Amino acid sequence: MSEFRNFNFEDALAKFKLAIDDRVEQYGEMSIEVGNVYSNIGIILKQVGRDKEAIDNYSEAEKIYLQVGKKALPNLASLYNNIGFLYIQNGDFNTALTYLENSKSIFERIRRLDSPNYLTLLLNLTTAYTMLKRYPDAFSVVNELKGRDKNAYALLSYYESTGYVYSKMEKYPEALENLFSAYEYGKEKLGEDFYHEEVILSNIGTAYLNEDQYNNALLYFNKSLLLAKKKFGEKNEASSVILGNIGVVYIRKSAKASDLSKFLVEKRNLILKSLDYFQQALIAISPDFDEKDWSRNPDIQNSYSNGQLLENLKRKADALRQLAEVETNSGDQESAMKYLKNSLSTYEQAIEVIHLLRNGYLNQESKLALAENEQSTYFETVDVATKLYEKTGERHYLEQAFEVSERGKSATFLSALRDLKAQKFGGIPDSLRNQEETLKSEIAAYKAFIFNENNKEKPDSVKLGRWQSKVYELEQNYSDLIHLFEQNYPNYYNLKYSDDVVTVDKLQNYLKHRDALIEYAVNEPEKGKPGELITFFVTSQKCEVKRQVLNDGYNKDINTFLGFLRNPDVLNTNRKSYNAYARSAYSLYKLLVQPFASEIQGYRLIFIPDNKLAYLPFDGMISSMPDTTHMDFRKLHYLIKDFPISYSYSATLLYQYFKSDATAPHNLIAFAPDYSKGATVDINAIRDGVRENLSPLPGAKEEVKGITKLISGDVFDNSKATESNFKKDAGNYDILHLAMHTVLNDSLPMYSKLVFSPESDTINDGWLNTYEVYNMKLKARLAVLSACNTGSGKLRKGEGVVSLARGFLYAGCPSIVMTLWNVEDVSSAKLMINFYKYLLKGYSKDEALRKAKLDHLANADPLKAHPYYWLGYVLVGDQTPLFSTKVPYFIGLIIILLFVVIGERFWVERRRKRRMKR
Repeated sequence: MSEFRNFNFEDALAKFKLAIDDRVEQYGEMSIEVGNVYSNIGIILKQVGRDKEAIDNYSEAEKIYLQVGKKALPNLASLYNNIGFLYIQNGDFNTALTYLENSKSIFERIRRLDSPNYLTLLLNLTTAYTMLKRYPDAFSVVNELKGRDKNAYALLSYYESTGYVYSKMEKYPEALENLFSAYEYGKEKLGEDFYHEEVILSNIGTAYLNEDQYNNALLYFNKSLLLAKKKFGEKNEASSVILGNIGVVYIRKSAKASDLSKFLVEKRNLILKSLDYFQQALIAISPDFDEKDWSRNPDIQNSYSNGQLLENLKRKADALRQLAEVETNSGDQESAMKYLKNSLSTYEQAIEVIHLLRNGYLNQESKLALAENEQSTYFETVDVATKLYEKTGERHYLEQAFEVSERGKSATFLSALRDLKAQKFGGIPDSLRNQEETLKSEIAAYKAFIFNENNKEKPDSVKLGRWQSKVYELEQNYSDLIHLFEQNYPNYYNLKYSDDVVTVDKLQNYLKHRDALIEYAVNEPEKGKPGELITFFVTSQKCEVKRQVLNDGYNKDINTFLGFLRNPDVLNTNRKSYNAYARSAYSLYKLLVQPFASEIQGYRLIFIPDNKLAYLPFDGMISSMPDTTHMDFRKLHYLIKDFPISYSYSATLLYQYFKSDATAPHNLIAFAPDYSKGATVDINAIRDGVRENLSPLPGAKEEVKGITKLISGDVFDNSKATESNFKKDAGNYDILHLAMHTVLNDSLPMYSKLVFSPESDTINDGWLNTYEVYNMKLKARLAVLSACNTGSGKLRKGEGVVSLARGFLYAGCPSIVMTLWNVEDVSSAKLMINFYKYLLKGYSKDEALRKAKLDHLANADPLKAHPYYWLGYVLVGDQTPLFSTKVPYFIGLIIILLFVVIGERFWVERRRKRRMKR
């Protein structure tokens, strides 16, 4: 259609919509022709930035093609390629890959490998693999392009793709060599304005930019920009990318003047020039935005590409922040304030775009990658808001800084919990909720089959292909079901896609009189560049913020502190390692806690860590430097000696989600498997080569026996401590206690496992994966994961540590006691028994754990006083007591007795006076 070819998208869209009824009447509702119209509408909607509507139309086309069957397979293959490209542009590379790999599979099945659409598919696959850093897979696809050397477009794409992959690998000389080969080949074989010429020129410019060759970069960016505008007009994504990159050239250029005032003038001019280009980039990506005033930003709901819009907003915000610094150094405080405020409003819009992108992502791994990539955006926003608070004293900037910090904490986990809440309170019928749970369980099961098969020495490619197709089918069904929820249940939609976090006022109302919440936002130092720590201190009465510079000693202290605590070779601890631990523990205390030391006496502390701080047990920090000429762990002034301590992934999670309104019919259930050789026949577990090497845990059985003497409950030990028993019964208990081994998988945290006793069961193999815990429904108010490393896992920036413990929180348990390293089972048994003893006395969970640790220290010999033996247990989530203390009853009884005594004395005195009157 001419309107489409001439980029007159709105007219083309109107004509395609009119064509639907005509095609239905002519060919029937379920015909390829009708499917093609929906597909074309989807392509146009994508071009004008209406991605959600594009997906809806692509889905209609898919239903038709699937219904038609074999005859429509070429159309289906091209459709999946288009959908994959849409997800690439929005940064959801994992979902994109699902569609692209299915497209490739269909093209191969129907033997249409000479199709132009197949070449486009290979380019898209290269991009997806590259952005996921799967470089060998990317080069494998690239080499397929090389094998089609008789096709000029294929060979052009080979050079272009090879250059692109090398560029992303930061191998810029190799990138430039291939990109220039692509450029010269295109000119020779295809002539002027050849296919992708503007992209190749732009990529050459990017390679030069990253090599700090700014003049060359500008030369090729300008060539590319002229061509992009010639091909696509003034407003298009390609032009926006190029304009943004030109802006980066100017912001990276260094001012060369030696005189300070001249240096500042030169730096200001470079930043102003970059801002001009960043604003032009925003104009190019936004159909209805033409404002050249930097204080104005486009409507984030209306852009050709949310991914590119985000990049432009971040760059503009950073340039405004730098300009504010220049004006501050020049003494122009009024201009500095203006630019800092503009920077904050622009960063806020960038964060709204991140929220839009996250909501559009289907794949969990893509959401985690987004959180990781954009963690710095949240930090910079917090930093700018904090600076404005420091300059103005206006509380709303402090509140804004805290709320942005919260939005950047565990956002993917919070999003998943919002979805659960939305299903519960959004009016979704139980039958549909059950269907959703079943689909999630089936997807997880088939992914586990794929994971286990890939771990074999010789994976079965037939099985893998069959299971991958099944996963794709199930994920499509799941996507359709969620789409139905969103369309038919508006309350579900509103709850799910809310981005509300706890405000300072609400948090202060939630915190008890003696609660102090300390939340961190960290920009870690790297490559000799200093970092920054921003700390929020919140009680029911006050809210403060403090900024501190971080140097290289920060990472060194954390590594020394953790390395010492995690080292099981306690017997070889010497004075040197003791001194190093003490110095790092005291240094971390001074940085993280001491700024508020005068305000926290008599308080319980709730820590919200960030990045590497999530690995630290804060109670192992010391508040004063000891005499290091003698080595005695019992005399160190640990933080735990002064404060009950608990943790949360975010204040919002603590405020909104770490509460339990469920009531379990039974009290406590405890599991202690048997790992002795020959205890049971293990038919499955040897596949991992792990179970046979697991050592027995004699302390675990003593632990559960001791606990159940204090609290009535059911014990599943030895052969009864099976995965199937846990899955069957765990949902009916108020307290879950698991004393067992774990197997961590840092690369794929959802496959970290709790190791139960093996059983002859085709479904439950004795390995409870984290993803299986996510699919459970628990009513417990407390889960004690008294196993090794239950709180450890892969650290994802912006998300925290993805551990086994998270699965229990997601499944409905608001409070978790977990371990940060391989705890020693005999000491652990005593510590856990004392923990329950104090719980029974009515102490809060954090105070009960504190007292149990202090008991250990008080009774330990010099060896067992080593923190390795007692410091590994931490509490995450709700810290309120499980059991009522008897003290109020005694107080009540005393008051009643006092009333009785006073009443009796009054009565006696009254009678005495009557007698005297007589």
